[in-house]
This record gives sequence, C-alpha cells and structure tokens, in this order.
Amino acid sequence: MPKLAAFAPAMLAAPLAACQANAPEPGNNAQSVQNELAGLPEGQRNAVFIRAIRDANQDCQHVESSALVGAHQGFPLWSARCAGGRTFTIAIGNAGEAQVIDDAVARLPGNGTAPANAQGD
Repeated sequence: MPKLAAFAPAMLAAPLAACQANAPEPGNNAQSVQNELAGLPEGQRNAVFIRAIRDANQDCQHVESSALVGAHQGFPLWSARCAGGRTFTIAIGNAGEAQVIDDAVARLPGNGTAPANAQGD
C-alpha cells in the first residue's frame, strides 16, 4: 500500500492511492495531510488526486476540480471531478494513504445514502 512519507509538492511524483479492507482509527496524521492538501494550489492538488485515481486502476484522464467535502468516521474526504464528469471520493488515512471511491458505484460504510444511480444493492 503506497503511503505519503513527507507530503509536499514534490510528492506529486509519489503514489498516493491505496485500498483498505478495514479502515483504521482516525489519527492526527490524517488531519495533517488534509491540511497540507488544502494548502496546495488546486492544480497541484488535482495532480496528486489524478495519481491516486490512476493508481487505484480507475479511468480518469484529467482531474478538473477538487474540493474538501467533509469527513467520514474522522477521516478527511475530498471530491475529485474528472474530465467527462466522473467523480471520485478520496479518503485520507492516518499514514497518508488514500482510498479512492468511485462515486458512481460505491457507498461509504455506515452512510445510509446512495448515489442517484444506485440500484438498491
């Protein structure tokens, strides 16, 4: 699982995406990474997120926009919108890893809401 060792703009070349079966408990490092992401110019943040999305084997040619959208179980959540309109939610973990969630097909655990195109699975 790729991790962010020292998050900085130079990190843009390092892998960010990771998938986890069980989410860890929130910690201070997730908030620290979130603060650093928030401090980046949007273009640099989008470059970090395109790498995370591609490392998660998802199709996205270009991240057009990104925004902090809140938290889930204490972990910061970002939304990334790709060219063509596809969106992903990116959860930042304690060790700086990211979990990429395709908004079109996934629901967050414990979240009673589903995407508009969900079939009630």
